[in-house]
Amino acid sequence: MPYLEHADARIFFTDEGSGPVTLMLIHGLGTDSNDWNWVVPLLRDRYRVVSFDLRGHGHSTSSAGSALADFAYDALAIADQIGCQRFVPVGHSLGGAIAAHLAVEHPDRVQAVIGLDAAYALPPFVIDLWEAERAQSLDKKAKLPDFFFTSPVMQSFLLTWVARRVEAMHPVSFWAAYDGLAGGPERMFHASPEAEAYLRRRACPVLSISALPGRAGWETALFSHPASRALEWEGSSHYLHLERYRELAVVVSGWLDALTAQDALAAGGATPAGAP
Repeated sequence: MPYLEHADARIFFTDEGSGPVTLMLIHGLGTDSNDWNWVVPLLRDRYRVVSFDLRGHGHSTSSAGSALADFAYDALAIADQIGCQRFVPVGHSLGGAIAAHLAVEHPDRVQAVIGLDAAYALPPFVIDLWEAERAQSLDKKAKLPDFFFTSPVMQSFLLTWVARRVEAMHPVSFWAAYDGLAGGPERMFHASPEAEAYLRRRACPVLSISALPGRAGWETALFSHPASRALEWEGSSHYLHLERYRELAVVVSGWLDALTAQDALAAGGATPAGAP
């Protein structure tokens, strides 16, 4: 399995499949790229699928920053290493915020962006839960909010699956990544006019899938591209990409097919994703 070697970081990633579109899968806080193990086999026959462990997570290490820009830098460096000029970031939770950052700050590299219960413009009750946990101690292992695991079908599995990765992570790395999102210059974390203004700068097509009620209508009003779409999956937990991975593969493929048919992915005569 390949690694990206920085002076201050070693990033583990995988590169599977082939196709005219490259998907860059970006996991959430406290987990790793194993979160995508169920959906990758459903996508790699049609797309090039790249996934990586964020710095400080899984098999990746780092002695440097954990801002959204740092994570985005790693994604771009991986794309460069594999000879991919443009790609579609697919991000869950923290990964969704990283994907949005990539779309705003590096529009020449991003064809479209997909966010899964993305950690931006979060309602106050969610932020209050995180801040209460954060305030206790940097040295304390994180306890993820109970509402993350609301689906009765997956609750037992998800509690174990996520908790084991959080336990394996150094608390300083965990809270550094949280702080990079919560206190970042993008100001996406809190629901605010600043977050909305930032998200409106995503000029590419956006697919957003959320478990939080009311998010689809709110985000639809922020879209700049006519091919963008927002969905709500009622009854899903935060880990909707694990609970409904088959449905996710169908929705993602269908949306990308529609973009390809409309030539939206190649708008402006840009280099196709995956091309050197």
